[in-house]
Amino acid sequence: MLARAPIRLRLTLWYVLLLAIILAAFAAGVYLLLRHSLYQNLDESVQSRAGALVNVVQLDDAEASLTIRAGSVTSGQRERFIRLFDAAGDVRFVETSGEHQIPVDRWAVSAALAGRPTTRSTRYIDDDDRIRVAVVPVVRQGAVVGALEVGEPEEDVVETLSSLLLVMGIAYPVALALAGFGGMFLAGRALSPIDSITTAARDITAEDLSGRLELRLPDDEVGRLARTFDEMIARLDDAFRRQRQFAADASHELRTPLTVIKGQIDVSLQRDREPEAYQGVLRAVNEEVDRLIRLAGSLLTLTRADGGQIPLAFEAVDVGDLVAGVVEQLRPAAADQGVDLRLDTGPPVTMEADQDLLIQLMLNVLDNAIKYSPNGGLVNAGWGTNGQRVELRVRDTGPGIAAEDIPYVFDRFYRADKARSRAAGGVGLGLAISRWIAEAHGGSIHVVSTLGEGSTFTVSLPTSRS
Repeated sequence: MLARAPIRLRLTLWYVLLLAIILAAFAAGVYLLLRHSLYQNLDESVQSRAGALVNVVQLDDAEASLTIRAGSVTSGQRERFIRLFDAAGDVRFVETSGEHQIPVDRWAVSAALAGRPTTRSTRYIDDDDRIRVAVVPVVRQGAVVGALEVGEPEEDVVETLSSLLLVMGIAYPVALALAGFGGMFLAGRALSPIDSITTAARDITAEDLSGRLELRLPDDEVGRLARTFDEMIARLDDAFRRQRQFAADASHELRTPLTVIKGQIDVSLQRDREPEAYQGVLRAVNEEVDRLIRLAGSLLTLTRADGGQIPLAFEAVDVGDLVAGVVEQLRPAAADQGVDLRLDTGPPVTMEADQDLLIQLMLNVLDNAIKYSPNGGLVNAGWGTNGQRVELRVRDTGPGIAAEDIPYVFDRFYRADKARSRAAGGVGLGLAISRWIAEAHGGSIHVVSTLGEGSTFTVSLPTSRS
């Protein structure tokens, strides 16, 4: 039931419970300390008076008895009870300020006659009041000749302790009640920003993530929570926006080849044609189907990458062999476009990486450079080192990229020259996949380009995972 209670109530209850335990322990400590101190003072008083009276005890040698010197006990003294025992343990003298008597403790008398003083609390025979009693030996010429019992009532001690208990009994629940009200108030003040966060969060939906809490809170736990929440919403807003843009771009890219296929088929069905005409239609449809296959493959790769479903198989990779192999693989495609593809040899270097993904990265970047290079253009692929990092470089002599387009060239479906890229068979995902591969290896990819002079793509990767 308590688990379903509001946090403010639970915090207050825990606070009051902790305070109750602390106050109870403190009150018990004060009570015990005061009790010990009061009884210690009372014992010192009783023992001091007993020691003073021992000096006035007389020994009657003729009758072999003990007496108290006449006039040694006055009515102004606080002793309420005096009792004198001889060596045999018989009572020889008794004096009390009242009519109450206390029982004889034979064990205490025997201990005093054996030379051991004792102090104890006892009750009157005919009353429930308590009295503190000290029994001390009476020593003459080195021998114990009797025992003196002196008592003082514990009335003052009992009243003081009772008053303390009464004060504690009243103050304890009052303090807890005040603490409860104060705890509720403070908990409400402390948690009020949480209510503000909850209210503001209700207005933020998946359809509209533009809202922010924007609460002006101090740099404490709640303030950091609110700012973290705003940062999370901003990331979600960006992710949803990119997802919607991605879906829209993917739909557009899928619609274009499907429209072309549909148009080709419709035209061919309007009337009978020669076999060569049908073959031409089939070749056009086949090209668009290939483009759809490439698009579907790229989309699948990015979807799996976003979901963390592409494991990286790290192994030792010879960078020179990898780059040379990719260059040889694309050399026929470059020759078909009249582009001179060259290999710039770098120093021998080995790195830990997923070889298949690095090959895909180089294929994407090199294929992009070849497609954008004009007939008679030049594309250079090479590598180098920079400290503990490997740099893969692809330089082309294409038309270059405008400065305003450079920040977006690695975005999905982005094309600086949309008409030309689509005509070349591109889907606008190769560089986005390349960026993901570089970042998955702990590296980066960037481009430097000047309009009319070409572009240089550089991939920087660590040589090892550590």
